[in-house]
Amino acid sequence: MDSIAFPIVVFISMAAWGFLHSWMASFANKKLARRYFGEKLSRYYRLIFIAVAGLTLFPILAMPLFFPAKVLWRIPPPWLIVTIALQLLALVAILVTFLQIDLMAFIGFRQLTNPDAERENRLVIRGMYRFVRHPLYLFSIILLWLIPWMTDVLLAFVIASTLYFIIGTIPEERKLLDIYGDQYRRYQEQVPRIIPGINI
Repeated sequence: MDSIAFPIVVFISMAAWGFLHSWMASFANKKLARRYFGEKLSRYYRLIFIAVAGLTLFPILAMPLFFPAKVLWRIPPPWLIVTIALQLLALVAILVTFLQIDLMAFIGFRQLTNPDAERENRLVIRGMYRFVRHPLYLFSIILLWLIPWMTDVLLAFVIASTLYFIIGTIPEERKLLDIYGDQYRRYQEQVPRIIPGINI
């Protein structure tokens, strides 16, 4: 296989994963699933969604490890130390952000007893959510772009992931507007989407 083919395969695979993830996350798809499989599916839908997302992402994550790749850059010391420190800060910020949301509902466990848990959750606008509407995406982008040893295959994954984080906010915000209405619309006006200080 031509060397350019490996990054292309990774990029297309990640783009397809992003499409599947956004499609499955939508309320429209959830309603469609209920129509075919019954109302009881509502209790398990989020768990199924998380499981499918994880299982389909795993082989894509393995591609940069096993595909032949060309090294594009390495970050040398002492900048390597700075880079790793920033990555660790981004990782801590991701963990802190997870603690600011309802993890049980995020994973899907709360829906086992209350199928409407996702709609009944309060809008989180504290902590990291005071600075950007999608802090998990922001810190994930920082973590990815600061990888100190970048190959062409890994770069394809990073670019595709970044595009997903940006484009994926569009259907996600439609869903949040459906749940929270004017409250979320005001939040959109006051807090930037992903980049602090830039409300686009």
